[in-house]
Amino acid sequence: MLKQNIKHLQVIVDEETAHEMNADVFLRLVRKYNNINALTPEILREFIDKIIVYHREQEYGQTVQDVEIFYRFIGYIKLPKMTTAQKERLIEIFGRDDKEKAG
Repeated sequence: MLKQNIKHLQVIVDEETAHEMNADVFLRLVRKYNNINALTPEILREFIDKIIVYHREQEYGQTVQDVEIFYRFIGYIKLPKMTTAQKERLIEIFGRDDKEKAG
């Protein structure tokens, strides 16, 4: 029983060590690109492992579409849902014209 517990704990320690090393690699990558002016294909390839885009749905009269971005070295990070006010603030900051709203 004790040997099984030790093996199990060693697996956990190994996983945490690997996760920490991956986080360090990701942070080095972030520091490399801390002052970019444009998002290039090269930068995307370095940061993104895969992107999953789900089908569009209608919710409360609005079209919504889930997108999951899996980052290299750290995987998927689930972001909290934004309120309507937060979404409107982002649109205000970054802009979006009527053609983009329709698409």
